[in-house]
Parts: sequence; structure tokens; C-alpha cells
Amino acid sequence: MPRFVDLTRPLHPDMPRFPTDPPLQVSELESAAADSFQVCAYSLVGPAGTHVDAPSHVLPGGRTLADIPLPEMVLPLVVFSLADAPASPSLTAAHVLAWEDVHGPVPAGCFAALHTGWVPGAPQPGWSLEAVQLLHARGVRAIGHDTLNTDPAELTDRGEYPAQRWWLEHDRWQVELLAGLDAVPATGAQVWVSWPVPAGGSSFPCRAMAVVPHPR
Repeated sequence: MPRFVDLTRPLHPDMPRFPTDPPLQVSELESAAADSFQVCAYSLVGPAGTHVDAPSHVLPGGRTLADIPLPEMVLPLVVFSLADAPASPSLTAAHVLAWEDVHGPVPAGCFAALHTGWVPGAPQPGWSLEAVQLLHARGVRAIGHDTLNTDPAELTDRGEYPAQRWWLEHDRWQVELLAGLDAVPATGAQVWVSWPVPAGGSSFPCRAMAVVPHPR
């Protein structure tokens, strides 16, 4: 049997969020009882918790969440790690090339995840622009990371998002605020990502998991 790893953080009002986003609000409209069903109302921004960003998040006329086809939601998974290099603010193209020296070429059509080991409240690492450009050249379909932003804090603190903008503008999608990447091998797993289809939506909470084959 394969091993399943949940890559999703639970949604709750105190979860990490972008500074200008309002917190999640939950209210119970009806309680479960012998003659009723529990009904809750949720108020949240699209990019809340573990969430997916479509190209239209930055690109007018770009693909929305509804436009991403089902085959793109189940992809081979590769994992890069900065967890052992806390002094590095971002994953660079050199990191990707060094990873390939060990694991072989990044496969076309895969999902590339970045495990930084980020702890909320600490400065966030991220992807460098040159790294996502190299992954695009390799044919990677989507990226994900365990931080709130694609770019490192040294850029986002200045309101600059070069890697995220470039990636989404080139018709790729991403998942932010992943969890559990420390339990996923560098190669060999699959990622499954699913989300609702909000009308015209560019970002929305999603469920992501890794499927790790049983070693032979």
C-alpha cells in the first residue's frame, strides 16, 4: 500500500495569512439535532490557508481555477529543501542544478515543491526568479511551498514579487502554505491537489496530498 501524506494546513481564524487579508470568520447558522442539520457560514479571502493560485491571480485574461484541467491536478512530485540551509533566503538555480546532480533531471510535467522549514513569525525564504525560470524550462507544470509567498521576505517586505508574477504570467499555477513536505521524498511521489470551482476564481483554499509508493 502507498503512504499518504497530508500537505494541507487546517483552516482556522489564527492560521498564518497575508498581513492585509482579514482573518477567517465562521458562524453557525444551524446546529445539528434530531430535527435539524448543522449549517455554518464562512467568510474568507480566496488565498486563505493552503491555497491554489491560478494564472489569473496576476494575469488579466489568464487561466482561472476552472480552466486548469483535471490531469494537471495529479502530477509527479519532486521536493527541494532549504531546511538544512537556513542561511539561504531563496532556492536558486544553482540549488536546482545541484539537486539534479544527485537525483537526475527534473522531469517535465511534474509539480515541484519547496520545503523551507519556515516557522510563522520568522522571515520567509522562497524561490528565486532564476530558479522558477529554470523549472519552467524543464517543463514543470506547477510549484508549491510551505510559506505564504513564492518570493523571500527580503523582496516581499518591499512589495516585490518577481518569482510569483513571472511563474503565473507564464501560464503556470502554484500552491502556497503547504505542510508535511518533510515527510515526502525528493523523488518518486505523486501530488494530488483539488479545489472547488468558484466562478472566475483565481485563488481558493485547496486540499493537497502526496502519495508515496511503498518501497520494494
